[in-house]
Amino acid sequence: MRKILRRTTIAFAGALCVAAALPAFAQTADASATNFPSKVVRIVVPFSPGGSADASARILGERLAEIWDKPVIIENKPGAGTTVASAHVAQSPPDGHTLYLAYVLSYATSANLYSQLPYDPATDLAPVSLIADAPFVLSVSPTLKVSSVSELVELAKSSPQPLTYASTGNGAGPHLTTEMFLRRANIKATHVPFRGTSGALTSLMGDQVHFSVFDAAALGQLRSGRVKPIAVTSAKRWPQLPDVPTIAESGFAGFDVSSGAGIMVSGKTPPELVDKLHSAIVRAMATPAVQQKFSAQGFVPLSSSPSEFKQALTAQMERMRTLIKEIGLKVD
Repeated sequence: MRKILRRTTIAFAGALCVAAALPAFAQTADASATNFPSKVVRIVVPFSPGGSADASARILGERLAEIWDKPVIIENKPGAGTTVASAHVAQSPPDGHTLYLAYVLSYATSANLYSQLPYDPATDLAPVSLIADAPFVLSVSPTLKVSSVSELVELAKSSPQPLTYASTGNGAGPHLTTEMFLRRANIKATHVPFRGTSGALTSLMGDQVHFSVFDAAALGQLRSGRVKPIAVTSAKRWPQLPDVPTIAESGFAGFDVSSGAGIMVSGKTPPELVDKLHSAIVRAMATPAVQQKFSAQGFVPLSSSPSEFKQALTAQMERMRTLIKEIGLKVD
């Protein structure tokens, strides 16, 4: 009987300790959210400086610095298909001071392309809010006698040799978007990968390939006529090229691929802090000056709830899992 009483007493004492600790933990989380930010905030960008991603991070960072009255700096961490930056943020302190500018398609692709990752894409980073969206643009050389998606498909089917297309690299968004289009159109083409947008643009303008898919980084060439846009990949037309139809409008209903971006943080960040970050980002993205600057970069500015962002990531990861398996892509 004494042993039973002793065990009961120990168990009861342990329960009291846990119960006492819970309010303290809650107070710590609340205090963290209340005092945020207490130091410099960093936005980690998974690409090199100078691109449209870097520019959008700086636009958002400037407005957040005004809202928080604390410095917000940009930290570029390119490499390994954005996984270097993803791992860095996943392993950062969960105090909200390290933000991640994640691109939905790139993040979902890396989650399935790499056989070993130092983080779990499903749990080690937490979505806060989407901030922008932009389509890819199916384009041809101005000298190619093609002015629509149907004409490109007809040319591909009638050509004795497979058409060729350029991309910004194996596994990059334009590559995978093109492969999705080829499967939907039931045509084949030979892939010619380059290291970045510049090489792909040069090859198309020089008639070295028949067509290519570009993101917002090629907006200048698309507007100037140096390459000819024939369709955008999003569900709706792109305000930057309003006269260019969607692939869905061009006979492939439901086709919808875009290059959305959002802010993520360490997956261990307290919910109260995620909420505070979310509120600040929504406020920043509602600022007319921010929206104007994002539009100038070719992005459609927006915001979302964390759950909406998570749903977009989950759907895209499943989509990329199937496509990457079909193509046979893999990085050890």
